[in-house]
Amino acid sequence: MRTFLFLLFFGFCSLFWGCTIERAEEQVLAEHANGAKKTSIWVYSDGEILKRNEWYTDGIKELEIPYKDGVPHGDFKRWTGFGDVALLGHYKKGLKDGKWTSLYSDKKVEAYRYYENDHPVGDWEGWHFNRQRAFEEHYDDEGRAIGIWKKWYDNGALQQEGNCHAKWDPKREIASAVKADSLLYLKRYTKDCHLLEEFTCKKGRLEGPFSLYYESYDEMVDSANCGKGRLRVQGVLGRSALGKDSVLLGTVTYYRADGTPMKQEHWNKDGKRDSIWRWFDERGNLVRECDLRVSGVVYGACEGDMSKFCAETSYVGGIGSVLDSSNLAQSASFEQSIGKYPATIRYVKPGRLLLYEEYWKDGQIAESRSFFPDSMGGKLASETFWKDGKRNGIMRNWYKSGVLRDSLTFVNGERVGEQFSYDSTGKLTIHKTEAGKNRPVIMHLLGE
Repeated sequence: MRTFLFLLFFGFCSLFWGCTIERAEEQVLAEHANGAKKTSIWVYSDGEILKRNEWYTDGIKELEIPYKDGVPHGDFKRWTGFGDVALLGHYKKGLKDGKWTSLYSDKKVEAYRYYENDHPVGDWEGWHFNRQRAFEEHYDDEGRAIGIWKKWYDNGALQQEGNCHAKWDPKREIASAVKADSLLYLKRYTKDCHLLEEFTCKKGRLEGPFSLYYESYDEMVDSANCGKGRLRVQGVLGRSALGKDSVLLGTVTYYRADGTPMKQEHWNKDGKRDSIWRWFDERGNLVRECDLRVSGVVYGACEGDMSKFCAETSYVGGIGSVLDSSNLAQSASFEQSIGKYPATIRYVKPGRLLLYEEYWKDGQIAESRSFFPDSMGGKLASETFWKDGKRNGIMRNWYKSGVLRDSLTFVNGERVGEQFSYDSTGKLTIHKTEAGKNRPVIMHLLGE
């Protein structure tokens, strides 16, 4: 019927020279570096905007927003660079309104989010690509965050939960509907359902007692009811006298996985190190004290010399499998002490300026890095990845200025593939291809 009326109208208009049909014309407002249009609007002759589009560099449309009376109004669409619909929504007089749906490339729903007058409302929910639940958030009619928010891993295990909501922030679209003096909480879990972090909050900030737990300790946990792990760190966070949020205050205690204390720190009201710090061996005996008001920060022992910084680590096993900041030193047998528990080890080598850091897992080194001292900028100096005790993957080294020195590739401890070296200005000086030890090396000649 509409088609018939349009044809009738068009035929009637053709009898009169002055009768025309108004059409919107496209105006390109911005272009990509390759000359392709980036932003364009369709405008009627009287200046009214019909819609605005954004485009990818290859000409595929990225989004389309209809306009009315100079503001977004109507159904919104966004596409991926492959032309798949990624987001559907609606504007009402320039404001987000109703249900907004984000989609995966296979057209399955990634999340539902709801708006009223441009602020979030109702129950938001999302899913991972494998259709496992990803998150849930809750808002009242005023756009304030309420209730318990949760996140899940893609295996269905709980990742995070809590009601530690920030105050109203238009950019993040989060608000808090709780009373200013309410004590709230935030918990995070590992993918195998062990409690990893437990915080209390106040006014949207991490404030009050907190506890950190060991990530893995070879104990089964009911995935439907994630439980507490072995305590690793316990202390209090608060607002310092200098106005800085979520800083350590008072006493902080570090524990081994068997429950014995490893280190005890003290922080003053300004959130700065203070008073006497203590280290304990695996039997709870005090092995070192350091009065920071007098001698400054000193961690651990180095081959019996308590005056030198040597090592600090985040994990210690039980009696008979000891690894801690008080007695690790430069022992060559420390790798047998780690066992199957993840551990981060930091140390310095005698006569070297660099601070070394190693991450161990399942009794083997997995990653290693080194850093320049603070007096030289404290930047990353090297990075190496390992497998079965051998270099495996990318190894990189940097100048103290932050310029990359070299980038090497290893497979099972041997250099394989592309190898690059650079001078201190970042200019490539060496490029070669290797196929392993005692095998031909292909050198690539570099032009001037």
